[in-house]
Amino acid sequence: MEGLVLFNKPSGLTSTQIVNYFKKITKKKVGHGGTLDPLANGLLILGIGEFTKELTKFLKESTKTYIAEIVLGAKSNTYDKEGKIEVVSSKKVELEEIEKTLNEFLGEIEQSPPPFSAVKIKGKPAYQYARLREKIDLKPRKVKIYEIRIINYNWPNLKLELTVSSGAYIRSLANDLGEKLGVGAYLNGLVRTKIDEFNLDEALTFEDLKNNYLEFLAKVYGRVQGVGFRFFCYNWAKNLKIFGYAKNLNDGSVEILAQGREENLQKFLEKIKQGPKLAKIEKLEVVWRKAKNKVFNFETL
Repeated sequence: MEGLVLFNKPSGLTSTQIVNYFKKITKKKVGHGGTLDPLANGLLILGIGEFTKELTKFLKESTKTYIAEIVLGAKSNTYDKEGKIEVVSSKKVELEEIEKTLNEFLGEIEQSPPPFSAVKIKGKPAYQYARLREKIDLKPRKVKIYEIRIINYNWPNLKLELTVSSGAYIRSLANDLGEKLGVGAYLNGLVRTKIDEFNLDEALTFEDLKNNYLEFLAKVYGRVQGVGFRFFCYNWAKNLKIFGYAKNLNDGSVEILAQGREENLQKFLEKIKQGPKLAKIEKLEVVWRKAKNKVFNFETL
């Protein structure tokens, strides 16, 4: 397996554990495009092999969407349910006040990371200092909150959908909301549903890997049209029992959808990287994902 991988991280596992798992099964360099706390589940983008270089844009320039469950009336030293919970107030806050306060977070804001976070301070993650109760200076950072939508509110439980920039901490937003309302708040659950154009429902699960039926979508740029590239793909797909299509796009590239067993897909990808004799490949994009809509032949379009 090589390329970008959309993966559905379960709650209870760290992003590093997922990275290490893929290192073990692929025997290649692996990184991720933005950590998810152990409490959280949802979309984690991995880069495998040379595609780790593609992760920078997700770490610094992407837009991410979350579903957050927040509990009002109490606070946590970790800003989530994993920490020490302290009751602050039992006074119910009206929905109108919550809506008004949430609007104050929209746009570009200054946000301090949680003390229990992976933000590096003098080369060490902040959580190492926090565990030792050492005081550290977590300087606020500029982040963007594009949209906040209230899904449901039933005191003390508040459910939100948020679209934010890279670097924004939903735990910090929950804690800051509680402070502004004067009742305290902490994050009780978090699901990342989208990163840029990639959605959670496309993401692979451990069960998909176990069943060993996957899909990748590739785009090949360069001298790839008019050189027999699609028929080259067709012949190798037939040989390797790969289903999908190879299609010429208006921008001069070739798009390839491939479904099958992981080992066969990787062999197919190696052939795509070589291409037919007259082809000259300048750039290759590959995204591994769930095979949601199974096909049973390979077409040239």
